[in-house]
Amino acid sequence: MNYKSIAKWGVMVFAVIAFAATNMTAQKIGHMNSQLVFTEMPATKSAKSSMEDFSKQLNSDYTAKEEKLQKKVADAEKRYSEGNMTPKELEAVRAEIQKQMAGLEQDRQRFQQQLIEKEEKEMQPLVEKFTNAIKAVATENGYDFIIDSSALLYAEDADDITDKVKAKLSM
Repeated sequence: MNYKSIAKWGVMVFAVIAFAATNMTAQKIGHMNSQLVFTEMPATKSAKSSMEDFSKQLNSDYTAKEEKLQKKVADAEKRYSEGNMTPKELEAVRAEIQKQMAGLEQDRQRFQQQLIEKEEKEMQPLVEKFTNAIKAVATENGYDFIIDSSALLYAEDADDITDKVKAKLSM
């Protein structure tokens, strides 16, 4: 390589570094406490309340079925201990109880799946609304990055936009 090529490469490297440094210093960074804002959203509180009610209903249904099965077991044990049931009848009742216990376990799993699906259905629109509010605040105020305050260790030149996002969400 000759001197002219080295000089050209040097100038190009300097230009790239200068451009990168200019871009880095020109970036505007904001931060916010996203967990605080999301949990304080009225729609989030409403969704959580709805989820709690749904969960209580599922638990109530499960508990009623479980209590019914426990009563059946107790009745069978009582009838057998009193001599009102033959060993063959006891085996038939045990088989039926085991079948119902398996069904109860399937109900529990189905209830858990229903709870997960309801949570996804309730929370997805809220997450989208929340994300759109953050994007709108970033766009309107010229922010290049919005960082969650929980991940922020130091922020000399970053603005706290928590209140701006709350305002965008009408909170």
